[in-house]
Amino acid sequence: MQPAADNPILTIPDGPMFSEGDELYDQRFRERYVVLKTARASGGELVRVEDTAAPGPSRRPTSAHPSQRERFEVLAGALELTVDGEQHLLGPGDSFTVAPGARHLPRNAGDGELRFVAEMRPAGRFEEFLAQITAVNNSGREGLRYLLTVARVLNRFPDVEHPTPLPRWLDRALFAILAAGGKLLGLRIPPSTRPQLEE
Repeated sequence: MQPAADNPILTIPDGPMFSEGDELYDQRFRERYVVLKTARASGGELVRVEDTAAPGPSRRPTSAHPSQRERFEVLAGALELTVDGEQHLLGPGDSFTVAPGARHLPRNAGDGELRFVAEMRPAGRFEEFLAQITAVNNSGREGLRYLLTVARVLNRFPDVEHPTPLPRWLDRALFAILAAGGKLLGLRIPPSTRPQLEE
């Protein structure tokens, strides 16, 4: 599931950019995404992505989507899905829909790889957000440099991601300030990229 070191990185243009079958690998979260259905192909109705998560602790944070429902369906492995503080353990064939605004965290609860489908409705700008946050997660930045770069992405997509338990207006103000700090320090959002994966 690791990107091949000798394979090129393909640049993804801005806007609705994915095609069905496109793959991304998030080095920070140790997850591989395969695009099953794009916003363009569904007329903006949904985005569907197959997610393969490595075993072991995840660095993925808890988040919420202000105006999108996210449906999880497990294909293989065990998914522990925490939704507004309540834990749900899902196995192959199980599904769960997270309502807009609900704080949630999916994680691999098994010893092997976890494969599940995540479906966002409506599609909104989720594809653009996924491309940009994955690029930041693959940048190798850590600490304050990582936080400020992530803030620049979150500031662009308040309609897609609400990362803190703060009220939305305060969350937006916080990330606007952090994003401004990142901009002042010259921390650009890396170009959205899609690593080629080993067969």
